[in-house]
Amino acid sequence: PISNVLSSSTLDVPPPVSNLTLGVVTPTTVALTWTGPQQDPRAPVTSYQMQYMVDGLLHTVVVNGSIASFTIGGGGGSPASAPLPPGAVIDHIEARPLNSVGQAPASRVAPPSTTSLGVPPLVTTLSVGQVSATTVPLT
Repeated sequence: PISNVLSSSTLDVPPPVSNLTLGVVTPTTVALTWTGPQQDPRAPVTSYQMQYMVDGLLHTVVVNGSIASFTIGGGGGSPASAPLPPGAVIDHIEARPLNSVGQAPASRVAPPSTTSLGVPPLVTTLSVGQVSATTVPLT
C-alpha cells in the first residue's frame, strides 16, 4: 500500500557561531574571526549580523554568510564599518548567523582594552640629553 503520510522535518534558525575571537587590534581597527555553525543545506547561513558599541553607540553591520571574519573599523559590511577614532572604547561585541528562518542567539567576545586601541601609556619621566645646534636628545 502507498502511504499518504509525508515525512518532514522543521527548518530552524542556525546554531550560534563558535570560537568568536579577537584578532589583530590596531589604533583604528579590531579584527574578529569565528567558526560558522554546521550548515543545514535546506536553510544555509546567508549572513552574519555583527553588533558592537563604539564610545557608547551601538553599531549593527551585516556581512556575507560565506565569510567568517570581520574587522570593526575596516570598511566592510553593510552598512560599511567606519574607521575607529584612536582611543575609542569598544564594548558589547557579538556575532550571530542568519538564515531564511531567522537569527541565531548571539555569541559574544570580551572587548579589547583601551590601551590596545592605541592610547599610549602616560610618560612619567622625560630627560633631556646633551643639546647641540641640531639635536635635542630625549630619553
